[in-house]
Amino acid sequence: MTSADADRRQEAKANELYWGSDLSVNQIAEELDLSKGTLYGLIRPRPTGLACPACDEELIHPNRTARERAMVACTVCGWEGAEEDVDTFDSAGVVLPSDADETGAASSAPALDDRSRTIIGGALLGAAAGLALVLWARRR
Repeated sequence: MTSADADRRQEAKANELYWGSDLSVNQIAEELDLSKGTLYGLIRPRPTGLACPACDEELIHPNRTARERAMVACTVCGWEGAEEDVDTFDSAGVVLPSDADETGAASSAPALDDRSRTIIGGALLGAAAGLALVLWARRR
């Protein structure tokens, strides 16, 4: 095994323990026989599967505290915020609206743009006018 392989294994082990255990940083550093500074140098941000609202890149948890507090950050544009304020990626890497479920279907009615509102409003007015005309014609 080369020195580079050993370094990659140590980095993988450090990230596994950091992100997947309840051990303190001090305990992880002691177990891996590293200084805390060296350990922090090995830790990689954790991808979240959430899309940045500013640039649509995938957001990360920079550390465990951010993950526990449901705070995310974008390494591309620097945006930071709460998980609840962002959209998710599906398995194909497509950004889904934040109100979409696992199948990609929105859990509530989609927002309507101005054109759709105008068309729907016109249709409702036309239906109301038609109903009024029918009622007026029946009275005669």
